Amino acid sequence: MICKFTVKNFLAFADEVELDFYANMNIKRFECNYVKRANKNILKTVGFYGPNNTGKTCILKALRILRILMLNEIPVTESFINAFANKGEITSFSVEYFINGNFYSYSLDYNSVTKRYEKEKLELKYSKDKSNVGEKIFERSGTKLTWIGINSKFTKGDVLNLFSPSFPFMLMLNDTDDEKMNKAKKDYIEFAQSLTLIKMDSPINIVKTINLLQTDDKAVKFIKEFVKNCDLHIEDFGFNNDVVSDANIDDKIRIALSNPTFSKESLKIYSKHNGYVVPSIFFDSVGTLKLIALSGYIYEALHFGKVLLIDEIDSSLHHILTKSIVAMFTNILNDKAQLLFSTQDALLLNLKELFRKDQIWLVDIYDKCSSKIYRMSDNFTSRSDNGIRGDENITDYYLKGQFGSIPTPNLFDSLAEAVEDD
Repeated sequence: MICKFTVKNFLAFADEVELDFYANMNIKRFECNYVKRANKNILKTVGFYGPNNTGKTCILKALRILRILMLNEIPVTESFINAFANKGEITSFSVEYFINGNFYSYSLDYNSVTKRYEKEKLELKYSKDKSNVGEKIFERSGTKLTWIGINSKFTKGDVLNLFSPSFPFMLMLNDTDDEKMNKAKKDYIEFAQSLTLIKMDSPINIVKTINLLQTDDKAVKFIKEFVKNCDLHIEDFGFNNDVVSDANIDDKIRIALSNPTFSKESLKIYSKHNGYVVPSIFFDSVGTLKLIALSGYIYEALHFGKVLLIDEIDSSLHHILTKSIVAMFTNILNDKAQLLFSTQDALLLNLKELFRKDQIWLVDIYDKCSSKIYRMSDNFTSRSDNGIRGDENITDYYLKGQFGSIPTPNLFDSLAEAVEDD
């Protein structure tokens, strides 16, 4: 789980922004919305709200880039520095995370122009056996290794150039006799792999759901019930290696085959409507198909304790469905998965039934060069002039612009231009 995240000079954010996902213990409501780990209380869900083009998606993209850099997954081809504020070529990331009973702090300075890891540092903040608290695992600057917790000889000049500035240090470190280092590397990789970004306004890869339907009986039960409960018109749902349809789908198959992204495996996902079995890909709505693809990611997050990042979570989904998905993560039964999402659905700003004020982050334009982000619990305390109690219906506050700028479209001139005769 992510406890704190900081990023600087990344896309919409020129200045440093810090996101604190620790629960504010002055708030006495919805204790099931956070989990207690050692002496910390970590929020299970966090939502980012704001107008279009202010930076909500950039926060989630920053976490995705952090995953890519930590794992060196794919070559980073684009530059992701802020293009307007002239802050240089370095983007800085830092993250505090909890995994397998241990708290870590990892920081990285990355040059997206030269593709170099300029600085890296990993610290163990707290361990489940209460040893090595506050101990540095490693620190380096470019190829210069200034500290490593294995053996001081590795800091000597004859080995400094063994570490490439084009790779993260923990992936270059082979397994050693040092149990602490091996554990830190395992936790580092597991945390980075747990960061999963889904963009709801784009097609979602359905391969994960298909694989789970083929290999995991527990996942099959979850996915079938999830989809049936989300779409009241589906009588049954599942995966069948024998493509079966009670309707003529020849023309639909011919059209699908002309699509380069088409996978024949998706034909084997079926749904049942009014007693008729049909391939879901041809007969179910865009929203239902997104739910089917999303179900595999939700299962893995809840079952294995991953961090699910969902951009535009309300895209193509009914508000009640969106709310129900968020509620799965805040439920007391979930004690290891985390959901971070962006949305423009003001109805989700529900302090009465769903959220605490420390779970809501508001994004807005700061100046011409950068965006800002702030937490509702920090800026709208019940004792301030613009204060809001934790049990108020705050949708009206949001729509009136009390939490920052909101769209103020005036489209009449455009209408007049379109209908006016030449």
